[in-house]
Amino acid sequence: MKTLIVMRHGKAMPCAPSQQDMDRSLTKAGTMALKARLPHMLRLLEIQGRRTQIWASPAKRACQTAELLERALKDRGVILDGKTKKLDCLWEQDVDEFLASLSTGNAEVVFAVGHIPFAEEVVEELAGSSPTFSTGALACLEVRNHVVDEQSAAPAQDNARLLWFVQGPPAAHWETMVQLQKTISKTAETIEERRKAFFENPSDIETIHRFRTNSRTLRSLLAFIKPWQNSAQNAETQSILRDIVRHTSRLRELDVFEKQARANSGSSPELLSFCKAEAAAERSTVLQVLKSKHITKAFEQSMESAKNIAWKKRILRHGLPESVVRARFDALIESVSADLAHIRLSDAEQTHDVRKRAKRARYVSEFNVGVLGTDAVEIAKDMTAHQDILGDVCDARANIRLINEFLERDLPEAIVWELTLMRAQNETFLYGTLRDNEKG
Repeated sequence: MKTLIVMRHGKAMPCAPSQQDMDRSLTKAGTMALKARLPHMLRLLEIQGRRTQIWASPAKRACQTAELLERALKDRGVILDGKTKKLDCLWEQDVDEFLASLSTGNAEVVFAVGHIPFAEEVVEELAGSSPTFSTGALACLEVRNHVVDEQSAAPAQDNARLLWFVQGPPAAHWETMVQLQKTISKTAETIEERRKAFFENPSDIETIHRFRTNSRTLRSLLAFIKPWQNSAQNAETQSILRDIVRHTSRLRELDVFEKQARANSGSSPELLSFCKAEAAAERSTVLQVLKSKHITKAFEQSMESAKNIAWKKRILRHGLPESVVRARFDALIESVSADLAHIRLSDAEQTHDVRKRAKRARYVSEFNVGVLGTDAVEIAKDMTAHQDILGDVCDARANIRLINEFLERDLPEAIVWELTLMRAQNETFLYGTLRDNEKG
């Protein structure tokens, strides 16, 4: 008797317009799924000490599957008889030629990695069973040595016996991880570009704003995947990003303050010059900090970690269903929405906290539409509207704090007067907004 394990290749990429079907590769998710599940799918095998070979269709996706199968078998201590054999009959789905090769071959155990309908047809031909093969599925058969003996009229069930059948892993569960990783990697690359732009043109206030925004975006995305990412990696990356945001926060406040001063038609050249000087001094400090060896090394490490998410072992093993991700998202939106509905803007700490959480919900919505669904677009818009209102309140408080700090210095009387007027302007807006909030 021989043992035949028929396997359908893993989840493959769709065929591109200018691509041959034979050249299609496994998807990243398909590869991850097989790496994770093959060791468990093969646990029923008892083939130690038997001459074992892997046969594969010459199609790229089948050869890649065979490579993953070979690795899983070697990890189980299985010694293979030579390298994987590529058989045209597996690509051409010629069952008769395949069975002839199986009968004349000297292997006691054969893994045949091919396609459908071949995988289903050969099992039906030999054992009279008709399992439906999903990508990566395995069927193990015990086969008579001469199944194609032309003189034999034995029925199918006498030629072979189906020992077990294991359906392939649902690659979609790993596809969710691939999509999340893709979004996070792209955000990390954008942050690197923003940092470079800030270094090249620090006087442009939008460069630091974009750098901070993307840093906050990445923090939000990492916070969202925290239950599924390696805890140490998540905490370390978050810590570095938090430090970067903290080092740049005062500069952003000064830039916002200067922007308001310039928007006031009555602002004098002296006040604008003062605002510009304050921002320039802080900008110089920020540049020095961000270019320091310590921060540079930490930044580079955090970006590398973001581009190579270390998932928890249970997630790598079982994948991450889209429904689980959506459930976490729904819980996040429900929580933030409840806080927004009952927020007291007079509570500065609460306002700041809810604003951060609304930002997080917005970024998660905007950047994960492919995983969360199209309704995430409208949710992002709604969160942006709330965030803008809360942002105006927080900016007014920051402006008042900065002005109070400035007024403790020995400044020219004209600048003191203008700063006092700006403080009154921010206080009027703030108190009016708080009053409306209390009425609502």
